[in-house]
Amino acid sequence: MPRKTVVISFAILTFLSVRAQAGRQEQVIDYLPNIAHNLQTQHSGVFNCWLLQFLNKSVLSPMLNNIAKRLNNQDISLLQSNHRGQHVPTFREPNMVIILWGNQQQTFDNFYTSQWIVNIPSECPTIVLFEHDETGTDQSRKIAEYFQTRLVFYFVLIAINKDAVFCFRYQPLRITSHSGLPTLDQLFFDRLQTMQFKSLVAGYVKDYYTSTYCEKLHGEDIMLFLLFAETQQLTLHLQQLRCNSNESMAQCVSRYNPIHLILNRFFMAQYDKFAVSGVAMEQFAIATPKGRLLTVWEIMLKPFQHSAWGMILGILVTYQIIHQLKPTLFSNNLLALALFGFDKRQLVLSKSIEKITACALIVLFFQLKCAYEAKLVSYITEAPRVPDAKSVEDLRERNITVHYRNFDITLVHKLNGMVKFYGKDQFEFDGITIVENRAALITEKLFADNMDGYGMQYTLLSEHVYEAIPFYVFGVKSLLVRRFHNFQQRVFEAGMQQRWRREYYNCFLWYIIRDRLKYTHHSERTYDGSSIIISYNHLKPLMLFFFVQWTLEADRQEQVIDYLSCTTHNLQTQHSGVYNCRLLHFSNKSVLSPMLNDIAKRLNNQDISLLQSDHRGQHVRVFREPNMVIILWGAQKQTFDNFYTFTHFTYFKDLSVLIELYSH
Repeated sequence: MPRKTVVISFAILTFLSVRAQAGRQEQVIDYLPNIAHNLQTQHSGVFNCWLLQFLNKSVLSPMLNNIAKRLNNQDISLLQSNHRGQHVPTFREPNMVIILWGNQQQTFDNFYTSQWIVNIPSECPTIVLFEHDETGTDQSRKIAEYFQTRLVFYFVLIAINKDAVFCFRYQPLRITSHSGLPTLDQLFFDRLQTMQFKSLVAGYVKDYYTSTYCEKLHGEDIMLFLLFAETQQLTLHLQQLRCNSNESMAQCVSRYNPIHLILNRFFMAQYDKFAVSGVAMEQFAIATPKGRLLTVWEIMLKPFQHSAWGMILGILVTYQIIHQLKPTLFSNNLLALALFGFDKRQLVLSKSIEKITACALIVLFFQLKCAYEAKLVSYITEAPRVPDAKSVEDLRERNITVHYRNFDITLVHKLNGMVKFYGKDQFEFDGITIVENRAALITEKLFADNMDGYGMQYTLLSEHVYEAIPFYVFGVKSLLVRRFHNFQQRVFEAGMQQRWRREYYNCFLWYIIRDRLKYTHHSERTYDGSSIIISYNHLKPLMLFFFVQWTLEADRQEQVIDYLSCTTHNLQTQHSGVYNCRLLHFSNKSVLSPMLNDIAKRLNNQDISLLQSDHRGQHVRVFREPNMVIILWGAQKQTFDNFYTFTHFTYFKDLSVLIELYSH
């Protein structure tokens, strides 16, 4: 009787156990499509689900088939496989994974099982269905460690033979158990926020985007990651990496332990799904030294082209030949007359051919003089240099080598045959032509143009040699990839990047002004040709040239005053009675008034009846007729159009002597 009772009791317990297990499986079958539906509503596009069976028991196959049927009814793209199926890289990444777990040791040792799990994205919701072991072994922890080592964090364990659900928190690994069927938020909460270890070491190689400016402003990339770490409640410890020029970034990082993040941006020839692309294209340009400063004699010759100088030389040679062959053709030295106003005989008394030739030379040399002086004056505002290169073709024609540093130059076909690797850690404006990030070149040029001794004068080619999108590289299946991608877009849309760059620019200006003030208060500033400002030493020959020219002009005016006084005296001795002279000023230039006053003073000393008037004075008929007229002529058009000037000329008689003083 007792034996029969035991058998009956065992049968009843087995029946109840099987019935409970079947009921639990039905609950799970109803629960999983509901979870899949909730995840599908949060996703845009095709929702991909992997349904993997790592279990040899055929008794559970109907359960898996029911799950597949339910999921297919929800228009979900479903991929099914077992422990003998091999993962193919062309499979679409899943948005959800359901795994039917088998015998623990057998599943752990299966190579194909490991490959499937390795290719599950780190943030992909993964549900593992397993038979809970009542023997007391730490089954759930071992499964969790197996998934964690393969960087799958968003997974839960659901027992199919017991009312038990297990969720996990990391660093350190902690297990939370639930009874019943939890909601989606209770299963797939933010795993990163549950990690107690939130201190990361961020390595970087110093470049334009990772340098520190003004002793307190971090570079753009460091600022981006520091702000990102703050939003994720992480702490970053910055570690500068000192890499050799002949080693890769991976080799360099391996010498430092541990490095969790790399802050530098990279340029990749091949796609990497674990890299986050930047929000803006990077532009590369060429910086080449400006043409050298011209010498003083080159400055003197530069205003005219060779053809103009050849024409001037031809005129001089032609005149000398004519003068040697026929010395009596011209009574004056026409070159001295045209250039300096020196004459031996009054031009009005000369032959017609001499007048025409002299007028032509005067007009020609006047125009050349104006153009020449205008060009020389322009050199005061900008240092004259040899013409700069404007394009890559100019560099190629001049046989200039372009140096590059940290990107694949083979992608830039227009530079084929003219490049060389630049071995220094940082580029400098030291006389070589370099291709580099345009933003970095602009900053370097700002310092070189405004700080003495910082570097040579450079010019940037306007064309972009190369454009590429930068990438930020994270570890394989890092939990930070998707978060950083979204964060970077929000930072860009908020204008933080422009704000940081404005702060850098203000910092650079402050640094330049501080440098100038230091030179102003402590030492006399010396110019070595690197500044765009021309020093006194550069201007000295030019100033001497203009001083000599002004002296000759002043001396010429004195000669004219003496000459007029002498001529008037000679005419006065030939005249009987009162000698009347009219002194007319038809020019607006007040600078010539002292000259006219000196002439009037000389004439008054000779007891000459003098009448003075300007272009605004009206002629009156009661004025005595002049025996001599001296006119200071103004601008041609202005003087010709003046009515009062015309009325004065209508009353001049043929016997009057007219002398026109024309200011060139």
